[in-house]
Amino acid sequence: MIKLILILVALGICCRSEPIASFFDGLDSRNECKARLDRRLTGFSGLLYSHSKYGQEPYNTSRNCVLMLVAPIGYNIRVRAIEFDVASTENARNCERDTLHVFDHETTLDPESYAPARIDDITSPGPIIGQFCGHFENRILNMSSHNALTLWWHSNPNGSNSRGFKLHWGAFRVSRTGNCVTGEFSCGNGECIPIESACDRFADCSNGEDLIHSRQMAANCQNIELDPLTTVSGVFVLLFSATIILSLCGFIMFVCCLCKCLKSSIPIKGAASHTTTTTTTNGEYKPEPPQFYPPSPPKMPPPSAASGYTPRLHHHFEGPMVPSETSGFHSVRHQNHYSVNSDINGDYTYVRNDVHRNLL
Repeated sequence: MIKLILILVALGICCRSEPIASFFDGLDSRNECKARLDRRLTGFSGLLYSHSKYGQEPYNTSRNCVLMLVAPIGYNIRVRAIEFDVASTENARNCERDTLHVFDHETTLDPESYAPARIDDITSPGPIIGQFCGHFENRILNMSSHNALTLWWHSNPNGSNSRGFKLHWGAFRVSRTGNCVTGEFSCGNGECIPIESACDRFADCSNGEDLIHSRQMAANCQNIELDPLTTVSGVFVLLFSATIILSLCGFIMFVCCLCKCLKSSIPIKGAASHTTTTTTTNGEYKPEPPQFYPPSPPKMPPPSAASGYTPRLHHHFEGPMVPSETSGFHSVRHQNHYSVNSDINGDYTYVRNDVHRNLL
């Protein structure tokens, strides 16, 4: 998941239309610090850093750099400080130490020609409209009255631990009719900016209208959807996905722990209800495992006396001797009163029903 996010961010940063970055105090000839108005940057927008190692080391001391910004004719220039950290005294309004000065031009300059409109523009570009020092972020410094601005950056010989500054400059124009022409983006406040300036991640409109994702998509900006961290919807999707994944992981862990606890607490059938302990050599008590015994066979109930049937003996017996008239004595024959049937020989007789029950 993290690798996918990093790939999407990298693709978004690489594929977006980004302004060209320049430096007041660079290492190559294009970004070399110059003290005269013979260095200019032309175009619709750009980034401008105080020095080439911005963000890694403090800015260099003893610098006196002048740079001119020129936009196409018909446009004005706005300079915004994205990050600004320049050493200042307690009275920051005067900016007596390291300072960034902004000058306005009183005439329109030709972006294609390096020759100044007036000879005075070589040494005096116009009135100073601002000087800045201290620490602040995301602040509009100033705007030009025509299509050019001049920036003068100087630092004292005394060392400073301040980071420097990161500026964004862009071209805009104010429409008299309130409508923008083809190839322009409407800021909604009467301002129009070039369409390519609306497709980056920096505010060129004074109200930041060009940073709204839906407006950028409506302007057919390319590759905006590949950068999920620069739009509200992208951030929401990432946070929502991360929340779902963490919730599922937490739920799975909870279920596993619950099952483990229940398994250990349920007694095993047939196990002894108590455990014995033994004493180790260290004097600690170690519980012995429960003893298991095989189940005993079920006990059969004894046969009921009422249900048992025994054969009954039916016999004839002679009674006591009594005197008779002929022989003097004879025996009286008695027969068992509960006999049902008997054979002719006087043997044992079984009741049929009793035999049948005993066989069953």
